Amino acid sequence: MLTAWSGDSEPQLTEVLEKISAPVSLSADALPLVVLDHTSVAKAERAKELLERAGGTVSLEEVWVTREQAGDARPRPVCPTCGSTRTQPYLHAGPGARVNMKCNDCGQLFRETR
Repeated sequence: MLTAWSGDSEPQLTEVLEKISAPVSLSADALPLVVLDHTSVAKAERAKELLERAGGTVSLEEVWVTREQAGDARPRPVCPTCGSTRTQPYLHAGPGARVNMKCNDCGQLFRETR
């Protein structure tokens, strides 16, 4: 997030913003400005370095997105072995491949029953 910039650095910041994200018109009313959303930590650190060199003040935030926030609010099945709800789809390739579930606690593979 771009939180501030010095007055004389606006042209350099605009140029950097055009390189790393969509073209943005800088205004103090729009602060803080989210420059990169949904990116890796490495790309965010590189963007931070470029923006700071151009005269901006930058805040880097690492935010974890839950399944509910991402729009995947489907309930996961309970592990039949240990009863844990920490399960995930376990996909494998091949002809006739079927989706299994895997327990993150005990490692048990099982087929979801609906």
